[in-house]
Amino acid sequence: MNIATIFGIVAGIGVLCTATFFATDSVQVFINLPGLAIVLGGTIAATFICYPLREVMRVFALFMTAFTAEELPIANYIKVLVQISKNVAGKGDEQLERSIKKIDNEFLRDGLQMLVDGYSKEELREILDNRIQQYHDQELFATGIYRTMAALSPAFGIIGTLIGLIAMMQAMGDDITRIGPGMATALTTTLYGVLFANLIYLPIATKVERRVEERTILMCVFRDGILHIKDKTPAAIITDKLKGYLPPRKWSSITAR
Repeated sequence: MNIATIFGIVAGIGVLCTATFFATDSVQVFINLPGLAIVLGGTIAATFICYPLREVMRVFALFMTAFTAEELPIANYIKVLVQISKNVAGKGDEQLERSIKKIDNEFLRDGLQMLVDGYSKEELREILDNRIQQYHDQELFATGIYRTMAALSPAFGIIGTLIGLIAMMQAMGDDITRIGPGMATALTTTLYGVLFANLIYLPIATKVERRVEERTILMCVFRDGILHIKDKTPAAIITDKLKGYLPPRKWSSITAR
């Protein structure tokens, strides 16, 4: 569970609620259910127009990605690859076949299986590079849904405000004292639109994009490790090359000895 994401959302809502409490004597003025329906409903409807149904439905899965662990265990997987290279160097492909059964990552497992099946280095590189590129492009395309929602949400907030103003003018008649309360209620819809865009949609999009980049790096580690195993590269060299994917502060945590 990503504590930072949860803390950010809770803190953001808390700050807004506190500011609202001290800004007015009537907190209820910020509650506008029809306006909320316009912002959420309009944003979702327009998103369905922009994207295929199957892509929009992935929004919910991507939303949960933002709450996963802060960092992927890339260092641990490097150690696994180095150990596999040692086993292959000492005991041959039979040990590699036994190691595959213990691998929990599908991409790494498939790559090692292709290694066992005798794929050439060029074939391995082509297949793995293609899978990495497809994953990266498709996942980033999916995160674009959130950025689209962030762009649409304020627009529907303004639309809701205009609807509220029109309704207020029509019902006001000669009673000008109703302008203030009516205007305040109408403007809450704009507030909702901006709030959802900047507190929910954009932060989630940024967080998910970061997750995609991390997973892409991990897949690149797997690809390079598999190719080095194919070349029978010494474990020490594999370690030093794969460490380049890690932040410098973690280099000392990995050794081939």
